[in-house]
Amino acid sequence: MSNQNYWVLFELSESGVKRVSLELMQKAASLAAQTGQKAAAIVIGEGASDAADTAYANGADMVIAVETKAAFEASSHVLCKLIEKYQPLALLIGATPFGRDISAAVAARCSAGIAVDCTDVKPLESGEGLSWLRPSYDGKLYADVHVTTYPQIGTFKTGIFKLEEGKGKAAGELIKEEIEVPASVLLTRFLGYTPDEALAQANIEDAEIIIAGGKGCGSQEEFDKLYELAALVGGNVGASRAAVEAGWVEKDRQIGITGKTVTPKLYIGFGISGAVPHVNGMKNSDVIIAVNTDPNAGIFKYAHYGIVADLHVVVPQMISRFKALKG
Repeated sequence: MSNQNYWVLFELSESGVKRVSLELMQKAASLAAQTGQKAAAIVIGEGASDAADTAYANGADMVIAVETKAAFEASSHVLCKLIEKYQPLALLIGATPFGRDISAAVAARCSAGIAVDCTDVKPLESGEGLSWLRPSYDGKLYADVHVTTYPQIGTFKTGIFKLEEGKGKAAGELIKEEIEVPASVLLTRFLGYTPDEALAQANIEDAEIIIAGGKGCGSQEEFDKLYELAALVGGNVGASRAAVEAGWVEKDRQIGITGKTVTPKLYIGFGISGAVPHVNGMKNSDVIIAVNTDPNAGIFKYAHYGIVADLHVVVPQMISRFKALKG
């Protein structure tokens, strides 16, 4: 394997491979195709090989699987051993709580550069290395980061790259590695977790329908009606930073550069002006509907359908209509 391959660290959950890993796998496959290299999925954990078909379906040329029960504690150690052996060009990791910890640990252990919370990555015109694009000043400007150490590591939030169907392969190369994890590495033990229903509901990145509210909602009571509407259409609730700062909704539901990036099939924004930071977090939604009393609101520039109306009238009418449809 050459020093030019693109790796993606697959993050596993009880329901399978996390969406952000699949998005990054497709991006890595695209980069590999542009440069004539290979894209590899790195899977660490129990049943690691079982993720191979999913990796191939999303563009992986190969899967490097390491079976270990101590996946969380051992990941940075295992990754560094793999990097030492195979010398990849780049490692793409999801900017999840797990991904942030692991990316920082690997960068420190391997003395590698890292670009965090990126919005894109592309080969340099010189053919030497990569250009990592990341936002600054709330998305008003972008920094072009060049990393001179290898592997180059970049983290990306869920939704930065659109997940497309039917772009992958039927099969690829499967490499099973056995890496001993010394006791000195296993300083902690993962005993389990207690599910938090409220936190799970705040995982808006995977929602196919998002009902979002902004400062125009005007009050906690009016914002709360969005939860009722979202429940009726099988969606989830997001918010602008203004709504979060007003205390109407928790930070985990904030959409934008300083919040989460979402790409639902349908996004409906109520009372959201369309500030750049927020727009950068939802502009790649399949269908965008905006409701605002201001016909010059910036959100209308990105909306597929715009409704110039008072959300305090529109939301109750929508709730009433969907209740009637449900009988």
